[in-house]
Amino acid sequence: MNNNKCVFLDRDGVLIKDIGYLKNPEDIIILPGSLEALKDLKSAGYLLIIVTNQAGVAKGFFSMDDLAAVHEKLLKIYENNGIKIDDLYFCPHHDRGTVEPYNIKCSCRKPSAGMVLKGAEKFDIDIAKSFMVGDKDSDIMLAKNSGLKSFYIKNDMYEHDESIIPDFYVSDLKEAAKIILHNQNK
Repeated sequence: MNNNKCVFLDRDGVLIKDIGYLKNPEDIIILPGSLEALKDLKSAGYLLIIVTNQAGVAKGFFSMDDLAAVHEKLLKIYENNGIKIDDLYFCPHHDRGTVEPYNIKCSCRKPSAGMVLKGAEKFDIDIAKSFMVGDKDSDIMLAKNSGLKSFYIKNDMYEHDESIIPDFYVSDLKEAAKIILHNQNK
């Protein structure tokens, strides 16, 4: 029986400012309220797993080493703020990429459920008690494809297909965390 509950989190636009293809760790900007939200979710017993598409690798905008440096710095920022991120999954693939071997169609690229399924198996996660917080339609479709409840953070960077309906529209991670924590015992 799956016992753990989890909040799966998109990276850019949810945890950190979306600046496009982030390749320099020094360009990480933590979004306001996100540290507090993560602490609150962690205190309530939620696992925290980042799931992020990083097609910039397949498209040649940055290397796997650049991506590793960004993720290392991001996790260090959380650690320095007393937040343990339980895991981080990323998809470097894109079928229209130019860099081999990443220029493929895969099962880990959102909206496919690969990253969520990997985390659910590894951490014995109860999908019915878990959530996805994202800022793109692919995040909401990932939630639907994997059975998670979904939060869509409104943004101005991406066009939102109104036919893709999340469980909740929110302004940021802090608002999503409040709703999750308010409803967790219902």
